[in-house]
Amino acid sequence: MKVTFIHAADLHLGTPFKGLGEVSPWLKKRLIWANFEAFRRLVDLAREADMLLLAGDLLEVGLPHLRARLELVRSLGALAGEGVRVFLVAGNHDPYPFWKEVSLPQGVHLFSPQGEAVEVTLGGSRVGISGISHGGKSVKENLVLRLVPVEGDLRLALLHAYLQGQEGHDPYAPCSLGDLVSRDFNYWALGHIHKRQVVMEDPWVVYPGNLQGRHPGEVGQKGCYRVVWDGERCQVDFRPLSPVVWATRLLSLEDVDDSEGLADLLESVKEEVRWEGGVLLRVVLEGPSPLHSMGDEEWVQLEEVLNEAEDREDFVWLILEDRLLPPLDLEGLASQEEFLAQLVKEAMELKNMVKDPSLGEELGLLWRRRDVARWLGELGEEERARLVDEALKRALVFMLGER
Repeated sequence: MKVTFIHAADLHLGTPFKGLGEVSPWLKKRLIWANFEAFRRLVDLAREADMLLLAGDLLEVGLPHLRARLELVRSLGALAGEGVRVFLVAGNHDPYPFWKEVSLPQGVHLFSPQGEAVEVTLGGSRVGISGISHGGKSVKENLVLRLVPVEGDLRLALLHAYLQGQEGHDPYAPCSLGDLVSRDFNYWALGHIHKRQVVMEDPWVVYPGNLQGRHPGEVGQKGCYRVVWDGERCQVDFRPLSPVVWATRLLSLEDVDDSEGLADLLESVKEEVRWEGGVLLRVVLEGPSPLHSMGDEEWVQLEEVLNEAEDREDFVWLILEDRLLPPLDLEGLASQEEFLAQLVKEAMELKNMVKDPSLGEELGLLWRRRDVARWLGELGEEERARLVDEALKRALVFMLGER
């Protein structure tokens, strides 16, 4: 009765990394192949399953994609040849017309934009899969409403869609959680949102995220979900696949006085995040510090020195972001002038306000903007208070510099 399937999405095979600037040749080569390596790990995992469900954006229209297309077609064909059933839908980055150029192997099923249902028998169980592809790059229709109902012991829905309330992605094929719950499926295999999440467990509503983070906003391990259905319920487990991960650290330099001390501190941060794979570590340097006066060339040299010995399997590549401020005596400034004193007072009141948990709901509207969510991520109460502190210090530096 047991049925095992792998749920993955948003492979974006062959797409480049962003937010890196100049890198060493050895790292450039590692990053070119990182996405392909994550995909190969996915294929190896799928060999132990009955089915592989791919929920859209496997490739990307408009990019040179011959290598990516060959890798995808050959790997899926190999899986099908080993008896693994492969089902996929087209997303907004690889809409259905694009797939007319691709000769998919026998045993690999691409669902049409009209929607269709397929039934297979696995381990003595009837499994129904309903899927629908994006017919174009900017689908605004709720595709859930056109999914074909299925019958079977296990009923799966495969869809690339924007579930209302998600952040950081365009609202293509928008739907609500209520739309999903009202349909008779055990498991919703979704794609489009790059942050993995189990939205609901009865029925299962799951975004696996992408296989490999491609920019500083896609931090942490990426991968897929392995699902085992025992005839009554699903067991859902995340499986990490990305050979390279992004990480971000905020580092206050208020107690660091010189570049030697900074270099030592950064080396210790590197070792804290090091693991068996690679790490692209974005370190945001903040706070008032004497190092505020360091020039651009000095920052470049510091990065070079700290990165030059990282040609290794478990590399940690530093990307420094300078947000340092000159040292400020806030108490002294507040006592000198009425305007400055009022500014500091207002900032302190705002700092208390932003710690109010209810503010998070209001900020959610802002965080639905793709550009905001991508670069800032989710902000907790302490992080919002920290941003108020930084804004105050920057305002004071600006005003004092105008004198």
